[in-house]
Amino acid sequence: MDSANNELEDTVSEPKLVASADTARLVDEYREVRRSQNQHFFQHHQSAFESLSSWINDQSQYAQSRILANIAPFADDPSAMPGAVCASPSRAHPDYYYSWTRDSALVMGEILNWLEEDNSTNSQQLNIALDSYIGFTRHLQSLDTRYGLGEAKFNMDGTAFTKSWCNAQTDGPAIRALVLIRLAEHWGKESLFESLIHIDLDYVSRVWWQNTHCDIWEESRGLHFYTAMAQHRALRAGAELAQRLGDWEASQKYSTVAEKIETLLLPRFKNHGSHILTTIEWSGGLSSKVSNLDTQVLLASLHYTSGGQGMYSVGSSEMVSTVLAILRRFEFMYDINRVAYTEISGISVPIGVAAGRYPEDVYNGVGSSLGNPWSLVTSALAEYHYRLALAYADAGYFVVSPELIALLKWTAPYIQGNTEQFDSLQHKVVSDSDDHEFRGLLSYLLATGDLYMARVARHTGRDHTMSEQWNMYTGFGRGAIHLTWSYAAHTAAARARSKLIAIIN
Repeated sequence: MDSANNELEDTVSEPKLVASADTARLVDEYREVRRSQNQHFFQHHQSAFESLSSWINDQSQYAQSRILANIAPFADDPSAMPGAVCASPSRAHPDYYYSWTRDSALVMGEILNWLEEDNSTNSQQLNIALDSYIGFTRHLQSLDTRYGLGEAKFNMDGTAFTKSWCNAQTDGPAIRALVLIRLAEHWGKESLFESLIHIDLDYVSRVWWQNTHCDIWEESRGLHFYTAMAQHRALRAGAELAQRLGDWEASQKYSTVAEKIETLLLPRFKNHGSHILTTIEWSGGLSSKVSNLDTQVLLASLHYTSGGQGMYSVGSSEMVSTVLAILRRFEFMYDINRVAYTEISGISVPIGVAAGRYPEDVYNGVGSSLGNPWSLVTSALAEYHYRLALAYADAGYFVVSPELIALLKWTAPYIQGNTEQFDSLQHKVVSDSDDHEFRGLLSYLLATGDLYMARVARHTGRDHTMSEQWNMYTGFGRGAIHLTWSYAAHTAAARARSKLIAIIN
């Protein structure tokens, strides 16, 4: 696949990292080179900002149309059942032409976001897609399959996938229930609770504690952070809906299970002084993920928390530390991360780290060797920094924790910042009453998120095509082409960015 922007050769001259006592010194030297390289670009910050903004808007329009093209009845496949969402139209090397319960629900949730925010010109098609999804869900729930509602994926014609796979996956029914709850409220279709939603939530209530289920990457069995966060959020939302409908028994059941997940399970993922754990009570699958550091933890916070307060929210010290740990691990893992800038419409724009799923990843998009950076994960890093700023803006103040200081300082060489500027903020509460300092921190997080959006721009096709992965050496697309989740991750980040810009302005 063609690369988005110009040459992919290295433009930063930095020393190779070696396994020696000099590694820390070499890292510092490299980051200083990057800081001095980017100083020139930020003298032209406004033109870079406008160039990136233009690309983001164009890419978002294309992403919306491409997502619809991957959903029946709009997909170019008369045999596909309306409401089915293909993970990718790729049918070989790799074959992703299936409808995953998780991916489909996440995409439908993003489509609902467009409608709720009046952020699309295709409202009629979006409503058709959502209505078809309800019908497709009703069909899937009626199928008699080996793993029942825990089946990970289905054929696009609505029949069961019967080959060997990593099943059961119990995050999917929870995410689907969340989308259906939102649809019930958006359309006033309260009947969805009795006909569909309670089926998924009852299932989640029965299986949440089992440690034999697969994670979202379909590689490990155990109790997974992402799954627990999805289940907790769905059960809380389901309990509230059931209460409004007068179903006190269901409301109490879902509340009780949600409370158990919150008090008995979720605290166990804390890894004090480091990052949030991905999996506990591992019971099978890959045993090579020794770091237990995984970007699916970041995705869980983005997907299932709101605002900056609360357990594992974007502003929590645990999540800030986890994001920093992710960035530190991936910064020197891929050759493409040596490049300090890209060109968009002839304008030099600084770029951030391209991130993969987890450090020990060996899936290369078609087989096993070395894992590559992923488009959807790097978009999630952009969204994270926008959402972090939005959480502070909503609260009206920053509590500048040591974890936040560490993240801000780590980013400084990428955006020509002086790390000393943050020392005076340690343990400080920055209120929006101090407009200059407060707005400055929001703008800094906006610029940080833009680093990752620019990175995505660099490796997206000139025709706006997005793939699952980028080759770690060349930056060209790798793996499944037109990955639906890649497009949805981009639009989610773009929406958060637009909200933040409106607040800063």
